[in-house]
Amino acid sequence: MEKIFRTEVKQGLKQKQKLSLNLTANLGEQIKLLSLSGFEISSQLNDLIKDFFLEDEDKKVSYFQDELKVDRYKSVLSADNYSNIEKLQNDEIDLKENLLNQFELLPLNDIEFLIGQVLIDSIEENGRLDPELEFDDIKRIVYEDFNIIIQDQIIEKILDRIQNLDPPGCAFRNIRESLDVQIKHLDINKETKALLETNLDKIIENKINLKEIPQALKANLLKLSLNPGGSFGSHTEFYTRPDLVAIKTKDSWNVSLNDNFMSQDLIERIKNKVEKSKDKNKHEAKSFLKGLERRQQTLYLVAEVIVNIQSDFLNGSSKKKALSNKEIAELLNISPSTVSRIVRNKYIQLPNELTTLKSLLKKRVNKQNQSINITSEDLKLFIDEIVTSENKKSPLSDENIKKVLEEKLEINIARRTISKYRLELNIPSTRKRKSI
Repeated sequence: MEKIFRTEVKQGLKQKQKLSLNLTANLGEQIKLLSLSGFEISSQLNDLIKDFFLEDEDKKVSYFQDELKVDRYKSVLSADNYSNIEKLQNDEIDLKENLLNQFELLPLNDIEFLIGQVLIDSIEENGRLDPELEFDDIKRIVYEDFNIIIQDQIIEKILDRIQNLDPPGCAFRNIRESLDVQIKHLDINKETKALLETNLDKIIENKINLKEIPQALKANLLKLSLNPGGSFGSHTEFYTRPDLVAIKTKDSWNVSLNDNFMSQDLIERIKNKVEKSKDKNKHEAKSFLKGLERRQQTLYLVAEVIVNIQSDFLNGSSKKKALSNKEIAELLNISPSTVSRIVRNKYIQLPNELTTLKSLLKKRVNKQNQSINITSEDLKLFIDEIVTSENKKSPLSDENIKKVLEEKLEINIARRTISKYRLELNIPSTRKRKSI
């Protein structure tokens, strides 16, 4: 009797474990949907439709599929200067900004965050860490700001976290270091990863002919990049359907999802069809539809907050306000990582232009809830005004500029930040500014 009971308990635990793994996998797939572009999400929904609907079975479904075809045609035609209000020049994506946005979401203390800022700021366009940067430089900066001596191990730990951000392998000191990180992020089994690592040096040194490599290994090899930061900073023209539309009324701005071809009625029809089906992919399809609804709801709420906060900027009466993923998350009681994903690859149609949703965010150079919110443009303006009005016979050092900002404007900014933006303004050092 006891043996039978133990067997039943073991079977029950196995079933629970299997269910838990399935739930975790489905949740992971739903989270991925947040960062997909409108075209990508529509394409995935179309793939689901093909599995559960016959051709021309439902008019709503057929309308959706036809609209998706129109988007694809326009995307191809846009390469030949297709004229449409929804065609635009892609914003320049900055590698450092991309990495820093992700880094800010990690659980870090102030010292770790400072180390990460210095490391990310020292990454070159191709993803390589500036060869001139020494760990001693970082230690000195930390000591100046916190009066604490740190060890190399702490810097290595933060560097490892940056190297594992997206795109993986950036901030590398040698190419093998980057490739090892990239291999770790490939969606392949351990054996294939080990095989890639074993043959990597021979491949780089051309000791192995590419034709001699098995096709499966070659396919994974081609996913690796010797220039992990190379996809950033390029300008391309493309067509895209906006995910959102913002319209100005008399006293305010209204935001809506641009999803009339992917309406709630369509989603309900698909859900009913899936529910009645006995297809083996029924569970995955239901999970996708649930994730899609979550994505649309989150996108609307986040966009509504952003447009509301930046309404004065959109009206042309002020500059963009400092606004971060974390602040939006706190207002909506959701995770900052959810906000980070949902603003990625999303476009909003304004009355006169199509722009990225992310472009309506503005990074502050001082910490949240610390004195007033200061953007990089604000800080540059203040530095320029202070330097312009200084005594030319006794110009202010970066440390003294920092003190002026603290005492007169209640702005608490690190000295290295002052130095960074002073250089961007092409303002010489104290010694070179001194009048004879």
